[in-house]
Amino acid sequence: MTAAGARALVIEICLLTNGAPVTSVLICDDRPIAAKGLSEMLLPLPSLVEATWVTDGFALVDAYAAKAVDLVMIGFHGDNKLADEAIGLMLGMNPTAAIMVVGSVVDAESLAPAFVRGARGLLVWEADQSSCPDGYPDGPLVW
Repeated sequence: MTAAGARALVIEICLLTNGAPVTSVLICDDRPIAAKGLSEMLLPLPSLVEATWVTDGFALVDAYAAKAVDLVMIGFHGDNKLADEAIGLMLGMNPTAAIMVVGSVVDAESLAPAFVRGARGLLVWEADQSSCPDGYPDGPLVW
């Protein structure tokens, strides 16, 4: 999926879960380059006012408690129990929070607890052979 397609998907998910356009997004990924990349990908959204990012689950919950946002995107890779807990805490603050996880197909088992906790959407990275495993994937986003 192209970046434009990914942005359209974000809009659709937010419309389905909140009934309003995306004006603010909070991104969490412990890889700063991935968090920054997702943030930059969303900047062309016409309704977007703010896209901020943090690098851990504690900062995510603190940021969400300080200011609720329209959409939360959480990067998943490997074992990410802290993010699962963060989802539960954010939904405790706001049961209608729109939370999406971003991961890879190889992380299918680690993604399951996020949906048990209440994540409502998934963007999957399909990294190509040139992708750096510790960086921002070069492959397309797919639904």
